[in-house]
Amino acid sequence: MKKNFLFITALLSSFIFNGCVNDKVKSTNITPNQQSFKRFQSLPSEKTIMLQTGEQKYSCPECGMKLPMFYKTNHSAVSNGKIKQYCSLHCLIEDKIKNKSELKNIKVIAIDTLKFIDVTQATYVVGSKKSGTMSTLSKYAFEGRMSAKRFAKENGGKVMKFNEAFKYALRDFE
Repeated sequence: MKKNFLFITALLSSFIFNGCVNDKVKSTNITPNQQSFKRFQSLPSEKTIMLQTGEQKYSCPECGMKLPMFYKTNHSAVSNGKIKQYCSLHCLIEDKIKNKSELKNIKVIAIDTLKFIDVTQATYVVGSKKSGTMSTLSKYAFEGRMSAKRFAKENGGKVMKFNEAFKYALRDFE
């Protein structure tokens, strides 16, 4: 019994530490900038751009993960006149498929500028050695094609436009 309790405690601690469950942030209104981030995808919230508003503006509307922890893979879109900001391309596609959301004005964080840009202007690197978000296959966007090529040279992956990256992301739902 004691071993089971220790195992469950360790498992829950792991989830909390990794940001999968973060009741402390929700219940005390501690903003994500008061946490330390060590993932490649992460930035402190004071260095991020939050496009969505409201009480849950720091959370992905699909999975609930904290957006600053996965900022370098953030995407946004307008759905029913409201801006949604997602932790990943995966969650954007999940909203489109599961909720049948009509998504317009889709944007992505370009990791070379850390700003949102239109996905049609982005160059993606898919399948690098850097961790993916909500997927084992990473998908990072860049404003500059040369930045994407340098990243791919250093970290692996294939350079492509949004439509092709979208097709790769759709494979998660097959």
